[in-house]
Amino acid sequence: MTEPRSSRGLSRRAFTAGSASLAIGAPAIVRAQGLTKVKITQPSESLSYMPIYVGRAKEFFKEAGIELELVVTRGDGPDVQALMAKEVEFVATPPHHLYTLYLQNRKLLGICGILGRCGINMVISKDAATERNVSEDSPFEKKLAALKGLTFGISTPGSLTYNMGLYYILRAGLKPQEDAKVVGTGVGTAALAAMSNKIANASMFPSPTADEAVARGFATWLINNTRGQDPDLKEFLHAVVYVRPDYLSENADLCKRMIGAMVKSSRWIKSQPVDEVAKALRPFFSSLDEKVFASALGNVREAVIPDGKMTAAASEAYQKVLLMTGHLKSAVAFDSVFTNQYLPG
Repeated sequence: MTEPRSSRGLSRRAFTAGSASLAIGAPAIVRAQGLTKVKITQPSESLSYMPIYVGRAKEFFKEAGIELELVVTRGDGPDVQALMAKEVEFVATPPHHLYTLYLQNRKLLGICGILGRCGINMVISKDAATERNVSEDSPFEKKLAALKGLTFGISTPGSLTYNMGLYYILRAGLKPQEDAKVVGTGVGTAALAAMSNKIANASMFPSPTADEAVARGFATWLINNTRGQDPDLKEFLHAVVYVRPDYLSENADLCKRMIGAMVKSSRWIKSQPVDEVAKALRPFFSSLDEKVFASALGNVREAVIPDGKMTAAASEAYQKVLLMTGHLKSAVAFDSVFTNQYLPG
């Protein structure tokens, strides 16, 4: 995918190397031409964060007095590390770090929901689907029964793709790495190559990777979570904006303006015709095949939270996955790591 306008993709090493100079230098918030400069990280170039792209394209952040710089860290982890190190003001990412850090007495706070459904979808090779006589339209229990013998491609161990693959194996009553396996296949092109070369015959992919696997003809949809096909995960707090509590208390007005622009973007996405949304987003994803882009947009748009409101039920669904896989040792109360009080009325 192409780099979005005025964003920087940084490797873990490059981002870490830059941390010391940022931390020692001048305060992060700088006034320029009447706008407040603000940085936000996200872990990848993904339509899962479409309100950020739309807000930039439609200048909703500038209307709120914010000059937003997007930093893509190329991985889940460095994005949150940058926030903890005070190199950036906000992060947009899945919320599992909120839970694990809280249990370590290191608190961050989620202040705006982005996606309210799980953005990790299951695709299966056409050969495996035919062998099992299963499809996207099959009853859900039949889909779970079909998982035996599959090898799931996931990005890396410990990632959300890993946890989702393991969750479905366990939910099907199977023994991981014996009855069904998960293997690290990377992301993007590497993940697609692993599936097309039959290293994996199923995969847990977000959009647009899942959409591309289907479009290229070697895979078919099995569980499309962004469209709410898993009855247990219809409400799932997949991506949120979070902030350091000290920063929030010291910059409450700026935080309100920031998430106000996010919510304005989300409402616009949900209220406008899909063609208009596509026009705003297309320049950021110009290298994607048109069919793949349209499919991914249609899927993810369904999951956008129009008012930014986060719910205890959506948080509990996310934690249910992590508790089952052992990634999370105990549940965290919603009010301990989330607040809706800074959302626009």
